[in-house]
Amino acid sequence: MWNAFLLVIALSLDSFLASLAYGGEHIRIPWKSAVLISSIGVLFLSFSLYTAAFIQQFIPPYICRMISFAIFFMIGLSSLFQGTIKSFLGTYKRKKLSFEYSGISFVLDIYLDETKADADNSKLLSLKEALYLAVALSIDSLASGFALGISIVQPLPVLVISFCVGILAILGGSFLGGKVLSLKECRLSWVSGVLFLILAFSRIL
Repeated sequence: MWNAFLLVIALSLDSFLASLAYGGEHIRIPWKSAVLISSIGVLFLSFSLYTAAFIQQFIPPYICRMISFAIFFMIGLSSLFQGTIKSFLGTYKRKKLSFEYSGISFVLDIYLDETKADADNSKLLSLKEALYLAVALSIDSLASGFALGISIVQPLPVLVISFCVGILAILGGSFLGGKVLSLKECRLSWVSGVLFLILAFSRIL
């Protein structure tokens, strides 16, 4: 169960850091938007958890462990170097991507800078804007949820805890961000990277 706890903390950390950035820019996140963001994250996570729980019935346990290790390891590495990846994507987007199609470019913008979800510059994150942010923040939930799901039998407690911790992380980050300056440059994604790497090696040790 401690693996599930580490996963919840790692996933919630991204929401917490995004909320810190919002608070630092004095963009308010209403509780309804926080609930929506957390709900979308849990929706992504539940899909991957239950899919993995079903698939694991047909895969030998040692293969499940290796798949879980590989997924967590790749997510961990990408989180450790998230700052570099975002800088690269930002440069590539400015040089190569001169078009926008539907919400695709918008979600990429949010990945590069979460505060861009406040598209109307109202300093208030609406439900529609929260939906875009939730999708950008929930991508890791699909892969990591699958990696964890092939090793647990009862996903429901993990989902309930993830939902509650997610809301607390968003509201807490927003509040704290409003009290501290220059949090937009706060780079702590490496912490979730370390947690994902711990999860990875726990699958094979």
